[in-house]
Order: sequence, then structure tokens, then C-alpha cells
Amino acid sequence: MVNRQFDAVAELQSAFNVLTKNLVLAVPTALVSLAGGLFAIFMAATIAASILGAGALSGMGGTGEPRPGIWAALAGGTGLLLIVFFVAIVLLGILAQAIVMAGAERVWHGQPADLMGGVSKAMSKIGPLFLLFLIGLIVGVVCFVIIIIGWIAGIVLAFFFMYTIPAIVVGNQGVMDALRTSWRMVRENIGPSLTAFLGIIVVSAIGAVINRVFLHIPVIGLIVSLVVGGLTAAYSALVLVRFYDLLRGQAAAIPTMPSGPTT
Repeated sequence: MVNRQFDAVAELQSAFNVLTKNLVLAVPTALVSLAGGLFAIFMAATIAASILGAGALSGMGGTGEPRPGIWAALAGGTGLLLIVFFVAIVLLGILAQAIVMAGAERVWHGQPADLMGGVSKAMSKIGPLFLLFLIGLIVGVVCFVIIIIGWIAGIVLAFFFMYTIPAIVVGNQGVMDALRTSWRMVRENIGPSLTAFLGIIVVSAIGAVINRVFLHIPVIGLIVSLVVGGLTAAYSALVLVRFYDLLRGQAAAIPTMPSGPTT
């Protein structure tokens, strides 16, 4: 794989320009962000209801003695629900990211964004994407177990495998081939890859700060989270697809963007 030279910072700026002209790309990830916000609200209400319910039921035994078994059952049910919904949200997030990347590939080549085509292409890659999720889940658990060293290792792994999803969705590779491709691309192009990685982190951090500011404002906070989550994720997808194409030598010159998406 050839080490390719290009202006990484200029490409990050180009991703902003492309996103502002194709805001429809933010829709899939925005919907997942909304689902995540609703999930957080639902889980907070469920946990509160479980605590109140356990407190009420603890005095219903006639003797006034608490019933730890009831509390354990409620806590266990809530925990299981939390895990199921969390896994569902993560899987939807990966699928939404794949949809945006499929659309981003068209946009970078001067074509209008086609979300329906992106959905079709992402769904055709559901098997490799799910396998990638399982691998990431295992690695995440290991990183969580070893705490600080694990977080550092997790960041390093995320950096070296940052092009895996583009390699699956855009490059039509299997999971293991995509992992190897991403590793080679980053290893042989540390400079531009680090620029892209840091650019995504900075934009995500800015989005997190904005969300934090509006977090406790009813309704508005949810809307801001929806918009910011969609935009930051779409920007991330644009950057990853662009750098993936540039590093494999199949990137087109930045075209004049079309006026709007196709349906």
C-alpha cells in the first residue's frame, strides 16, 4: 500500500462544506441519537419506578419485614432491559453509520446523496457489521476490565481500525480483510490518519459540550441532542470515507456539489 500525500487539514474543512450542502446525511444518525435520548429517559423512569415499587412492596408481607427477593427481581429485570436496549442502540448506531457512509461515498464523487440506496447497501452488509460489533464488544469488555490500560488500548485500537467500516461498506470487504486493510492504511499513513482521528474527536467533543449546555432544558435539550448527534456522526462518516478513498487512491477531486438529495 502506497503512502499517499494530501492536505489532511484541508480535507477536514472540505468535509464541513460537503455536510452543509448535504444535511440529509445527518438524518439516520440523528434518528439513532433521538432513540438513544429516549432510551436514557425511559431507563431513568424505569429505574425510578423499580426503586419506588420495591419500597412499596417491601412492606406488604404483613410482618413489615422487607423482601429482598422482590428488589432483586426488579433490579435484575431492569438490568436485563438495560443491556438489551443498549445493544440495540449500538447496533442501530453502526447500521446508521454504514448508511451515511454509503451516501457519503456518492457525495464525494459528485453525486446527490441517496439515503434509500445507502439503506439498501448497509443492509447487504449487516452480517459483517454484526460480526464487527461482536468483536468490538469483546474488545470493549476486555478494555473495561483492565480499566486505565484498557482505555488507552481501546483508543489505540480505535485509531488503527478507524477505516474498518468504510472498508466493509465502500470497499466491499469482509470483516477480517477490512480490519487488515485499516491496520495497513493507518500504519503506513500515520500523519493524515491521526489528523482525521483528532478532527473527529474535536468535533465530537464540541458536540458533547453543546449537548451538556442544553442537557437540563426540557424538550430543547432533546432537540439539540438530536441535531448535534446527527451532524457530528455524519461529519465523522464523511471524514472516514474521504480519507479511506484518498489513502487507497480512489478519491475523486472535490466536485461542485449537487443542489439536493434524491429520494
